[in-house]
Amino acid sequence: MPDLPQWIPWLGGAVLAVVGATAKSWLETKLKQAADFLYARLAGSPLLRRTALAKYVRELHARHSKFAVSFQVEDALKLPMESVYVPLRAAGAAPRAPGEMAATLRQERRSVVLGVPGAGKTMLLRHEALMWAKGRLRPGRRGRGRPRVDLAELTGVPVLLELHRLNKNPEWSLEQHIADHFGRHEFPRAEKWVARALERGDLALYFDGLDEVASDHRGQVVDRIKDFAQRYGECRIVVTCRVAVYDGWFADEFQQTLRVQDFDEHLIRRFLGGWPWPEGMADDTVEQLLGALRDTPQLMPLARNPLLLTMVAYLYSYVYAGTDQVLPHTRADFYKQVVDNLLMDRRRHSRFAFPLKKAVLQALALAAQDVPSGSHDRLTRPEGEVLQTVREVLRTQGREESLAEDVLREIVDRSGLLLAVDNGERYQFAHLTLQEYAAARALAADPEGLLRRYRADPTAWREAVRLWCGVDARDCTGVVRAVYAEDALLAFQCLADALVVEEGLAEEIVGHFCGRLGAGSDAAVTAAFGLVAADRRPRGVRVFEFLREAARAAGLPLRAAAACQALAATNLPRAAEALAEVPGFAAERALASMGDIAVPVLKRLAAEGRLTAASGLSLIRTPKAALALNELLWSTQDAKLLRRFARLVGILINDPQIEEELRKVRVEPGAGDWLRWVWRPFARGADDGLAAIAGRIAWVLRTYPGPVVSAGMPAPDPRIMAALSVVAYSGENRQPHENTYQSPPMSERLFRALRSTDLTAPVLRDALLADDVEEAVLLDGYLELLRAVSPPPQREAYLAALPVRLRFGAVVCLALEGPAPEEVWAPTDGEDTERALRRHRSTLWRWLARTGCLLLPGAAVVYGAAASVLLSPVHGLFMAGGIPLLAAGVLVLWSLKERRAVDLGVRTHPVRTLLLPELHRYTAGRAQR
Repeated sequence: MPDLPQWIPWLGGAVLAVVGATAKSWLETKLKQAADFLYARLAGSPLLRRTALAKYVRELHARHSKFAVSFQVEDALKLPMESVYVPLRAAGAAPRAPGEMAATLRQERRSVVLGVPGAGKTMLLRHEALMWAKGRLRPGRRGRGRPRVDLAELTGVPVLLELHRLNKNPEWSLEQHIADHFGRHEFPRAEKWVARALERGDLALYFDGLDEVASDHRGQVVDRIKDFAQRYGECRIVVTCRVAVYDGWFADEFQQTLRVQDFDEHLIRRFLGGWPWPEGMADDTVEQLLGALRDTPQLMPLARNPLLLTMVAYLYSYVYAGTDQVLPHTRADFYKQVVDNLLMDRRRHSRFAFPLKKAVLQALALAAQDVPSGSHDRLTRPEGEVLQTVREVLRTQGREESLAEDVLREIVDRSGLLLAVDNGERYQFAHLTLQEYAAARALAADPEGLLRRYRADPTAWREAVRLWCGVDARDCTGVVRAVYAEDALLAFQCLADALVVEEGLAEEIVGHFCGRLGAGSDAAVTAAFGLVAADRRPRGVRVFEFLREAARAAGLPLRAAAACQALAATNLPRAAEALAEVPGFAAERALASMGDIAVPVLKRLAAEGRLTAASGLSLIRTPKAALALNELLWSTQDAKLLRRFARLVGILINDPQIEEELRKVRVEPGAGDWLRWVWRPFARGADDGLAAIAGRIAWVLRTYPGPVVSAGMPAPDPRIMAALSVVAYSGENRQPHENTYQSPPMSERLFRALRSTDLTAPVLRDALLADDVEEAVLLDGYLELLRAVSPPPQREAYLAALPVRLRFGAVVCLALEGPAPEEVWAPTDGEDTERALRRHRSTLWRWLARTGCLLLPGAAVVYGAAASVLLSPVHGLFMAGGIPLLAAGVLVLWSLKERRAVDLGVRTHPVRTLLLPELHRYTAGRAQR
């Protein structure tokens, strides 16, 4: 048989390898399909239910960890939820309460959240779902692999149901829609589990976008939600809706109706600080952008809406980057840049030209503005009417009317300026001011048409008239004069927008309002003064000087207060300097409303001893204001000022952004007295600036006793107050308190449990500080323990400044061990507490060591004497000396053991095992909120 060529075996091996790889891939595919098939059929069964729940948690986290903006470029612009999201506040809520909206939602089982388009209603619910999912993810084994899911005590499971889905299957029950939601999140066939979870109250239902339900079905959906809420009373339910649509449907059944508040400068900064700025942009981009917004009083109000602020950040990131472009100085120019850039979309190929899309947008805006202001929902238009308007524009430009749907889709999908709502049945502009600008632009060459519409519906056309005055460099005298005859305030506001107005008319309008300043003038008049006075032209300079003089009018307090507010509304640094020259509370309150612009002035006034100026700095609540207060904290020796500065800086540390900024501060050794141990458990390295700052605050509050919390003011950071609450003062008795208080049986049982050696600190943490323990129960227990512990008044004041859960943990520590030594207040290293306790409680070894140390020297002397007589003197001397040396060695070992026992006592102290972990958890949760 002839020999085969040498390449034949190699070819055969290659073929076998290919066949093997193909077979392996085919087999893996088939196995995966089989596994997916079985999972889809059995996910709802008890066998795979925990697996399905784990998949649901992971999917929930994956979907909500990032979000896409409506005006995407190239690939979807995905933004990280945790860094960009800013906690919303409810309108009318205390401005100093962090995370007010989310915290308020958790306080009641039934809530309605209202807001204008772009206010952040959906983002609020998505962030709540994300934080719940993140709280149940644990690191994978050995820190690698996909995260594990903690399914213990699975309550408050979020279900974010977009109500527009009810339009597709209106015959389904809400329970079916909820089960379908789980099916879309990797938990198919969840009907039985959903039914049980609803009965137990384990679900948190977020019904998002009631306004997106078809108007014909909206009433039915409202009734179904009411019946659902009554049937499952233990589940938390939140419904969101646009303000213009909501008609008070749940006023009787739901406990609270909240409205989303606009951003203030603090929240604007926080949003911009978390924005993913492209590489290569300056480190101080946020400061540059904030400075540009402050320099333009007309633009700052726009940035208070999250959607418009996102547009500002987008322009700064992807349009202005690498160019010399800056934010314009008028609202009309800003809207022009927003509209033009988003419609042009230079980063992607557009099917339709910019002029065509701009003409369509302006025609749609004009049609929407013509809807009477008394209409229930005048912001949206039906799809049929919108398409008809688009066809008319196409016809006038010689294009095929059949392209109407494609043109509309490109504007909606590419620009984000126009939104599809009500499941695509209606359309509206992303923000009302965008619609008003586009309508004013459409009437740029038709002042008579503008005035005709304004006279027919002044409420709807006020802002459009103002914007019309700024869209082009035209003489606006005719329009302003006509408006002045109808509405003097609107004419005054137009002076800030109009580029050209006859000087005589302008002086007449200004003179009219100068005479009325403070005489019952409202906020709109004050704001108009601010806009006109901020104008760099001679007219604005004259109005600014008038306000400066009016603010100093000692005999006219109402006029002076109004002038102060108007100066603050200019957002100009020279206005802050002018207000600094005016004594009184009105001027300092006005300064506080100016944000970072007023920080240098308020800092100077506070250093001069004006306590209200220091409070003004804390009201600004920005890193710049916190840094100014911190400098004051180290630069004075006046006890009254020190206490005020310490409390205010302690309050500001509660803000995560300010905390991070203060960590970077460098304090020179010997700059002042401070307690070096206070921040030790929370410090990040040896150069953490907060170690000195928190220590300084604690030293001031301890050295100069007094009230820690006052009415209307939050408490200083709980990490500082907890240290002062549980750590012993110099020379103080640190023995545990005895239960001498004759208390009710509940308190006696609690004390017996606390003093029991079988109840370890981890048990305390799980049993007494669990999430499901009501705060009222903890507060009752705290008061009983407080009466028994009887701390000094100042320590009791520190305890009262802590949140209820931490306050209870602190008083438990005092009841167990009394005030703790300073070495206990240190970072926890994660040592197994149970093992440490077992070693610490082992007394046998110590008993043997002590006995040996006492008996061995005596036995050695007796044995040595006997050996010297019976054996030899050398042998006796050796025995008499060697055995005591051995005893000395045992004594050394015993001392080391005792030292280790003391160390274990520190490690197992309830402050370290109960209070410090709870503090870490509290601050981590606050940062997430």
